[in-house]
Amino acid sequence: MRRRVAALVVLLVLAALIIWGLSAWAGNSGGDDEATSATATEPAPVTEPTVPAPEESTSASSEASSTVSSTAASTEPSSSEEPLASGKCELSDLRISASSDKPSYGPDEQPTFYMMVDNPTDTDCVLDISDGDLRFEVYDMATNQRVWADTDCYPSVTTGRQTFEAGTEKPFEARWSRADSKPGQCDGRQPVPAGSYYLHTVIGDNASDAMPFNLS
Repeated sequence: MRRRVAALVVLLVLAALIIWGLSAWAGNSGGDDEATSATATEPAPVTEPTVPAPEESTSASSEASSTVSSTAASTEPSSSEEPLASGKCELSDLRISASSDKPSYGPDEQPTFYMMVDNPTDTDCVLDISDGDLRFEVYDMATNQRVWADTDCYPSVTTGRQTFEAGTEKPFEARWSRADSKPGQCDGRQPVPAGSYYLHTVIGDNASDAMPFNLS
């Protein structure tokens, strides 16, 4: 009887072990399936193309525009460095400037005036200059009245056919006695009073900018 009871106990223990083992195996199999299912159904991450941030994109566009503008500006011809390609030269093409030997003159000093004629074109400018066309004129700065011109009482410093070569400058000079004058009225000329005046140098209707000076 004891042997039968012992054998039954052993069988029960074995049965319990077998049942526990089957339960453990079933539990592990179910966990693996869930992990596999979860892995299979999880969506893959989406990879977007690399795009610069708005600040970077704007900066890049600005730099490109700046580069284009700089390149375009560097390729534009400079009028101050290259002659004007006109194919011909006329009086209006000449650039006339006025200057003097001093900015101010004492009571006994006579001004010396200069005219510079620049031909900025690529063609020689040939002009027929009549008497009085090329002249030096002085104006009273307070009234804008003309007080003297070198051609009022004397011939022009140059007349006839004159050639102003392309890309060169040609100078002219006149001295003023500080006496007033009017065209054809050369008797009884009077010294002009001390004050501020300005000079124009002129060829025909092409005049320089005003050049101021003082008499004391």
